[in-house]
Amino acid sequence: MLVPLYAFLQDDTLGLVILVQDSDSMTAVVTNLQQAACMRVAPRAGMRVRYNGTLIAPERSVADAGMGALDRIDVVAGETS
Repeated sequence: MLVPLYAFLQDDTLGLVILVQDSDSMTAVVTNLQQAACMRVAPRAGMRVRYNGTLIAPERSVADAGMGALDRIDVVAGETS
């Protein structure tokens, strides 16, 4: 099922609404957002999803993380906790 998320990429000036599948991994979510914002921010390795103040493991899915329609996520670099 498609899930729209409010997504904010570190160093971008805009927040974006992205559509992801509830079965998508956090790695796929990061890739999706970086592709959507690539005109303003160059894609980088090592980006992580933060949801409700917690970094989500890259292999977890959108559904596993409990994300719902129009929830906010932040994609940040280099954080480990």
